[in-house]
Amino acid sequence: MNKRKRDSSDENQKPAKNARSFNAKWLQLFAWLTFDSIRNAMFCTICQKHKKKNNFVYPGASNFRKSSLVDHASSNDHVQALKSDEAAKDNKLKTMVEKVYEKTDDAMTTLFRNAYYIAKENLPIDKYQSLNELSKMNGAPITSTMYQEDTACSEFIKIISSQIEQTVLQDVKDSPAFSIMIDESTDLSTQKHLILYLSYLKDAKLTITYSKLINLTACDSVAITSQLIAYLQANDVDLSKMYGMGSDGAAVMIGKHTGVSQLLKENSPYLIEMHCVAHRLALACVDLSKEIPEIKFVESIIKTVYTYFKRSPSNLSELRTWQTILDDPQLNPLDVHKVRWLSMGHALDNLRRSLVSIVHMVSDQGDSDIVASSMVHHMTSYKFLFLLHFLSDIFSKINILTEYLTDEPSFEPLLSQFILTTSEQDNFKGIDFSRSPRDATLPDKVVHLVSTLTDNIKDRFPDSKIFEAFTIFEPASFPVNISDLPNYGTSQMSTLTSHYTSFDEDSTLQEWSTIKYIIFNNFRHLSPAELLTEVTPMKEQFVNIVNLIEIASVLPVSSVECERGFSRQNLIKTKLRCKTSTDTLDQLMRIGLVGVPVKDFDPKPALRQWQSNRQRQVYQSNKQNAFS
Repeated sequence: MNKRKRDSSDENQKPAKNARSFNAKWLQLFAWLTFDSIRNAMFCTICQKHKKKNNFVYPGASNFRKSSLVDHASSNDHVQALKSDEAAKDNKLKTMVEKVYEKTDDAMTTLFRNAYYIAKENLPIDKYQSLNELSKMNGAPITSTMYQEDTACSEFIKIISSQIEQTVLQDVKDSPAFSIMIDESTDLSTQKHLILYLSYLKDAKLTITYSKLINLTACDSVAITSQLIAYLQANDVDLSKMYGMGSDGAAVMIGKHTGVSQLLKENSPYLIEMHCVAHRLALACVDLSKEIPEIKFVESIIKTVYTYFKRSPSNLSELRTWQTILDDPQLNPLDVHKVRWLSMGHALDNLRRSLVSIVHMVSDQGDSDIVASSMVHHMTSYKFLFLLHFLSDIFSKINILTEYLTDEPSFEPLLSQFILTTSEQDNFKGIDFSRSPRDATLPDKVVHLVSTLTDNIKDRFPDSKIFEAFTIFEPASFPVNISDLPNYGTSQMSTLTSHYTSFDEDSTLQEWSTIKYIIFNNFRHLSPAELLTEVTPMKEQFVNIVNLIEIASVLPVSSVECERGFSRQNLIKTKLRCKTSTDTLDQLMRIGLVGVPVKDFDPKPALRQWQSNRQRQVYQSNKQNAFS
């Protein structure tokens, strides 16, 4: 049995004839030792501190032998007290270090927030240092000088962007299905880029997010495909779950034999290529302007008016005066851009709403200005006024559709009001206009125009059996009467299982025969997106049907997000920042497009990653300063 080691100093000894006395040299040998000359006794400060029960605590040791001190130093009481004392010192030291690191974290957090603000607000990186100075003046915790140079800002932005990117890619990997939207562009420095957006499901809700700006070494389909696949595979994205590809419809993208979509099918066999519907609608309108001379006539006047005011600030200033006098809206004449989907409708609307002010102004200048005289001549003709209001009607409807696809506002129709107002007078809103015998043919011409536009849209939107089949999952498409439900969607389901051969047709049809009654009875009022949220919890029971609804949800109908991404690119890479590399441009775009608002940004995850990359000098320096 282990017995507690006895402290020899605890033993009561009879006083010797030659009594020993305390040796002051022992105080140097034993740091814990004290001597009370009044009580003529020795004490252990460590045992006293930790309230041990031995003679070195109470009443005091009087065996003045060095051996008694050595015995006490090795006694269990003293050893345990010493361990407790060291532990307390370690905890105190640890607490002090933690406080130093916490203060350093606060200082670095300010720097990371400032770097994020620079990227999010699209500010030049050389503003980083002055922003840090402002933070210091405002009393924010910040380092004295370390990590306040531009290179540190770039490093912080890179880490923050990387974390956002990895979060998006992880969400894509967790999604049961995803699609891509891609487009090519050339930046200010003539560098070719491929922009990539991802469409996927997160918590059963559709998410469309910017993913990557890829530097293109070549612009053929093989080069685009290889770089696209390399990026996705490098991030462990399962290409077999890629079900759709949206693009602008260029041959290099959706060519039947060697387009990017065809090459991607080697890794994603069920992929469906989709030509952006907003882009197709725009092309149908462009085709219309080529075929109908009346469109060209109105376009030429729009361009003349735009140029007249664009090139002369004095003309624009005078127009503002007329608009104020006549209580017209303060609108600028706009140009028509073939590559901008809403430009024709917006240009028509602005011209129509500012028409009275423009006509009055150019009429005043007509005698001395040939261009103004020509504008008055054309803009005060019945033909122009008729076509202006008719095309405003048509393009407002086109804009409503386009804006529905791109989430923008819309306008109202107007031609009937114009015809009613001018049926018995040659004056419209105070503008005297001239008529021509050929004006009588305008109604027939506009009928032809509408017919041509309809044909162009049909040509640009060929039937797709797969997309048509997916419409059975839209609750609004369900039959009104339950008696029509047994056969509803059966042929479309066969179309889907024929394309998606990984789905067993019999089991899928069996699931459909049950779940369509659940949808009919409970979810007919829901949108397709809301339906997905409701049926996702039923996935174990209806795995095939829910998977098909998930696939339908991520298929891209538009690549308009890519255009918005390139707009962000052009805001960042300007003439003053033309040397920005593709990697830096990608990082800034990601923070700008995907990053949370500045007030919601949490720097801690990025700060921890930055710390883990290597030992950071700022933490070591602050630790040394605290204990120096």
